[in-house]
Amino acid sequence: MFLLGHSCWSYLFSKTSARQLRTSVPAYLALLAGVLPDFDIYFQPLGLVHHTYTHSLLVIIPVVVLLTYFLGRFGLAFSIGILSHLLADSLVGSIPLLYPVYPGWNVGLNLGIPSLADTVLEMGAFGLVIVYALFNGDYKLVLKPSRDGLLLGIPLVAIDTLTLLFAGDRNIPLVAFAFSRKALTAITIGHILLSGILALGVLQGLIWYFRTRARSKVQAVVGPSSPGS
Repeated sequence: MFLLGHSCWSYLFSKTSARQLRTSVPAYLALLAGVLPDFDIYFQPLGLVHHTYTHSLLVIIPVVVLLTYFLGRFGLAFSIGILSHLLADSLVGSIPLLYPVYPGWNVGLNLGIPSLADTVLEMGAFGLVIVYALFNGDYKLVLKPSRDGLLLGIPLVAIDTLTLLFAGDRNIPLVAFAFSRKALTAITIGHILLSGILALGVLQGLIWYFRTRARSKVQAVVGPSSPGS
């Protein structure tokens, strides 16, 4: 699955799990959790092969146990977002479930990527995220200045840089590939829309930052107001 689907399904799984566990996972972490297993792309120049260790239960389960042990219900909800990555990849493709002990054992439905099934899963998740953000109030991050808006820059940078690095490493002409099929065109538009939404959130965060900084300078010049003044 592409990063659009991973980030969106992660958001849905983490947020709904957090709600059931009576905790909360901020939007930027809910979007980021499902992208984390693909961070192995950053380390390919060091010899780490994509879609191996970070897509194996032998690696992910200990991580989930540690996160849950140290961070409690929050760690569990965040971990469920990470696990959604393996579920999504096993639907449209396959994952090396017990790598490196059984490196050749890949498990999955192999519905295809790109394919109609993958497009429905990715765009469907994107649509559900929009609806859920309206329901839980996260939509305010892109409409009102706030500190949390700045943090949306983390999943934004992760999604965009991982896409570029993956394409560059495999010598894929990204623009031509992105619009080469109808299924890919739809997913590409989804990526663009998601990136645009996250960028708007970052812009709101910057507005909050500069407003706060301006107020601090004014207060520093004027000084604290004394009682009765």
